[in-house]
Amino acid sequence: MRIIISYWFVPISVAWLLASGSAFQTTNCRSSSGRQRTIALQLIKFQHCHDRRGRSSRSLSSSMNPLYGRLPTDAAVVAHNEDYLIGTIGFSQEKLRRNTTRKILTLENGVLEERVNWLKRRLHLKRNEINKMIQSQPGILGQRSDVALTPKLDYLKTRLVLDEKSLRKIILGAPFILGSSTQESVVPKLDYLQKKLLLDEASLRKIILVAPNTLGFSIEGSIEPKLDWLQDRLLLDEEKLAKVIMRFPTILQYSIDDNIKPKLDWLEQRLDLDDMAVSKIVRQFPTILGLSIPNKLEPTLAWLQQRLSLTDRELSNLMQKIPALFGYSVDTNIEPTLNFFIEALGDEDRALALLVRSPDLFSKSLEKRLKPRLEEAKNAGLVIDAACLKRIGKYAEKKWLTSLHYQTRQLARQY
Repeated sequence: MRIIISYWFVPISVAWLLASGSAFQTTNCRSSSGRQRTIALQLIKFQHCHDRRGRSSRSLSSSMNPLYGRLPTDAAVVAHNEDYLIGTIGFSQEKLRRNTTRKILTLENGVLEERVNWLKRRLHLKRNEINKMIQSQPGILGQRSDVALTPKLDYLKTRLVLDEKSLRKIILGAPFILGSSTQESVVPKLDYLQKKLLLDEASLRKIILVAPNTLGFSIEGSIEPKLDWLQDRLLLDEEKLAKVIMRFPTILQYSIDDNIKPKLDWLEQRLDLDDMAVSKIVRQFPTILGLSIPNKLEPTLAWLQQRLSLTDRELSNLMQKIPALFGYSVDTNIEPTLNFFIEALGDEDRALALLVRSPDLFSKSLEKRLKPRLEEAKNAGLVIDAACLKRIGKYAEKKWLTSLHYQTRQLARQY
C-alpha cells in the first residue's frame, strides 16, 4: 500500500514533529526523540525532492523558515561548504569564522564549486591564484556570475580597453573590485582620475594596470587630498602632476604621513635642498618615493660619497644631475661601471673625475654599449682617454659610428 503525503502537509508535519514532545512517545524517551527527528528529516527530504521537481519557490534552501527553525539539513550544507573551503581553497578555521565567510556557507551544495570554476575559466586563473583571490575576498562567491560579476568585468574591459590578459592582471591585483559597486564606486573613481589628471583612455588604463588598488581608496578621503598635497608640496601645475603620476602610478597607493612626506623631508635635509630642487628630483625620478630610506636611499648615498670621495655639496650636485642613481644597484650597476672606467683609463683619479663631471655615464649599459664600443675603439687604434669614453657612453648609435669613422680617418692621415 502506498502512502501519499500531501505537499502542503509537509511543513506543518515537520513543525509539529519538531515542536511536540509527545509525538511518537515510547517508554524510552531518548529513542523516541531520535525517531521523531528521523521522521522529520525524511519529511524534509520528501519536500526538498518535490521542490526540485517543480516548486522551487518553497525549497528547503530557506533555512530560516519559521516553521522549520535551523534544521540539520542546514548543518549538512554548511559542513559541506566548510570542507570545500578548507580542503580545496585553503581556508583556515579562523577565516571560516569571519562574517564575510559565514555568509556564503549556507549556499546550496555545489554553488561554491560552480562559482569558483566560473571565475577560473573566465579569468584564466591557476589554482593558487583563484585560491588566493577567494581567501582575500570570500564575498565574491556570494555573487552570481550572470547578474553581478559578468557586468563588472565587461565594464572594466570596455571602459579601459583591456584585453583578457590585462583584465586578469587588474583583478588579480585588486580582487575587491569584484565586490565593489560599479556605478557607485568604480565609475566615479575612474571619472575623477581622468578629469583631474587630464588623462586619455590609454593613460588611464596604464595607471589602473600599474596601481589597481587605487580603486579601493575613497576619492574624498584619500585620492583627492593626496593629489592636492602633492601638487602643493612639489609646486606642480596640473600637467606636471599628471606626468609624475603617469611615471609612477603607485604613488596613489602610498600614505602621505607614513611614506611620502617622510621621504621628501629626508631628501631635503640629507642633500640640503630647497623645495624646488626636491620637486625637480621627484619629477625626474618619482620612483624614489617607493624606495626605503634605511635599506636603499641612505646606503646608496653613503657608498657614493665614500667611494667617489665627495663632499656633501658634491654629493648633492651629483644626485641632482642624475636622480636615477638612487635606484641603481651598487653591486650590479654602479660599482661595475666605475671599475670599467678605471680599467679603461688606467687611472682611478681620472675615472672618478670623469664620472663626477658626467654621472649620466652610470646609466649606460656595460654589455650593450660600453664594452662593445670600447672594443671597437681599440680595434680602430683610437686613444682611450676621457673624451673617447664620453663619446662611447653618450653618443647614439648613428652618431657613434660617424664619430668612429671620422676618428679612424683622422688617425690614418697622421701616418
